[in-house]
Order: sequence, then C-alpha cells, then structure tokens
Amino acid sequence: MEKFEELLKELEDIVSELEKGELTLDEAIKKYERGMELAKDCTKKLEEAKEVVLKKANE
Repeated sequence: MEKFEELLKELEDIVSELEKGELTLDEAIKKYERGMELAKDCTKKLEEAKEVVLKKANE
C-alpha cells in the first residue's frame, strides 16, 4: 500500500499535467480518472489518520 505522501505527489503531478493543457483528450480523461482515484485514496488515508488521533486524544 502506498504512503499518503506518494499518493499526493502523484495527484499533484497529474494536476500539473492537466493544467498545462498539452494532453490529448483521451490522455486527459485517463489522467482525470486516475486523479479521482488518488483523491479518494488520500481522503481515506486522512480519515484513518483522524480516527487514530481522535482515539489517542480520548485515551
């Protein structure tokens, strides 16, 4: 399983590529789809980390 930082870096790279506007439509769609997967994975990891912190805070 990839680390949060690795997922975020890949997502940032995809956003940068999309912002340049140099991709074909098909490439852009594939990058967008991958970016959405990464965003979901990052959100999940943040939620898991939040749960750990809250659990520790309540001990």
